[in-house]
Amino acid sequence: MSNVQSNTTQGNVAPHFKRVLTLKDLVIYGIAFMTPIAPAYIYGFAAQSTGGMLPLAYLVAMVAMMFSAYSYGRMAAAFPIGGSTYTYTQRAINAHLGFFAGWAMFMDYVLVPLIVFMVGASYANALIPMIPYWVWVLLIASIITFVNIMGIGIAAKANQILVIFMGIVVVIFVIFCMKVVVGEDGGSSLISITPFFNGETFAMTAIISGAAMACFSFLGFDSITTLSEEAVNPKEDIWKAAILSCLIGGVIFIVQAYVAQLVWPDVNSFSSADTALFDIANAAGGALLATLYTVAIIASTFTAGITGQASASRLMFSMGRDEVLSKKFFTHLHPKYKTPVYNILLLCSISIVGAIFLPINLVAELMNFGGLAGFMLVNLSVIVYYYFRKKEKKFIRYFLIPALGFLICFYLFINLSPMTLKVGFIWLAIGFVYALFKTKGFKKYPPSFKEM
Repeated sequence: MSNVQSNTTQGNVAPHFKRVLTLKDLVIYGIAFMTPIAPAYIYGFAAQSTGGMLPLAYLVAMVAMMFSAYSYGRMAAAFPIGGSTYTYTQRAINAHLGFFAGWAMFMDYVLVPLIVFMVGASYANALIPMIPYWVWVLLIASIITFVNIMGIGIAAKANQILVIFMGIVVVIFVIFCMKVVVGEDGGSSLISITPFFNGETFAMTAIISGAAMACFSFLGFDSITTLSEEAVNPKEDIWKAAILSCLIGGVIFIVQAYVAQLVWPDVNSFSSADTALFDIANAAGGALLATLYTVAIIASTFTAGITGQASASRLMFSMGRDEVLSKKFFTHLHPKYKTPVYNILLLCSISIVGAIFLPINLVAELMNFGGLAGFMLVNLSVIVYYYFRKKEKKFIRYFLIPALGFLICFYLFINLSPMTLKVGFIWLAIGFVYALFKTKGFKKYPPSFKEM
């Protein structure tokens, strides 16, 4: 069965995706994007910067991100169609600002599959060095692209399998860590306040800095809203899935950081901060657990790559359908699988080139620019749409919560590195020139797709 439907009104055919995704699918999708094993990417440096209190930083980050998750959910309930940040800003605030929201998030979504190609290929090359890095990039890209062309239903099933595998590895890792702690000091040592508060090293600035870093492990829950047109019950399920994925993902991150801290209290003694959790896995379960953890990291690149590429292709589809981008190209659907195949192939090509030629640290930093810009605009959209336009005077629900979400994201945004801000604003300037041309000097509003 296809996962796109068409409605015809006054002779015009508007393509629509088929609604096939349940609440469980959406939650798994969000967790898959964040990846259960995300702490492996930042643990060493983040643990050191927080003075061994990364679990506390993750707790703060989880609470912070749930404000924005709530706002995404409220806007998805108001506009249960594809486009996510772009659609919400366009409909709630201003059509032109909506374009810039989509433009900023577009960079973020494009970079997600790019960075996972890089990470996956790097770890795979380390595991099997006789296969060159660039071959791994092509192999990972081919698998992810094939799955997405086959359709979102196939992608959802693939994500379920990979998320279950990563979940099993995380459970095994936690069990081995607990076993080591119990074996050394007895069961009572499993309960400790130190990973959450250590009076000797506690510094509020360090915790906030660590929380800002930890927030980036949560980037991806917003991708759930790009699937509004494919959700069975978007008005109820999207906001629930956004909050649940943040909550479940946060608990998974906190537990891993907590047991890791108990196994290796001296966070300044890792052989390498980049591979700190592999040191801990090796200490807890030997080479076998360390290898299994490496395989799970590679698996995480597939889940994040599949979801990232799927979300970006659907954002491009929505912008093409609104004629902000080329309608003929960006709304083209595969004749059999009914997926935006041109968008998927374009994203694959960009990711392959970027993975081979760009430094991973630059890509990682640039991801944060688009993500935080989008979060701010969605929080603002809730206030404008519900509190001012619809006059729903529920202060906490439609003003205070999204306002806090906006302020938190703004604080993180202004603390991005100067290079990230420079490149990010150059990207926005390119978008400004394009929009200036497309709208004839902003005299013409971008067309808006109306759900039939």
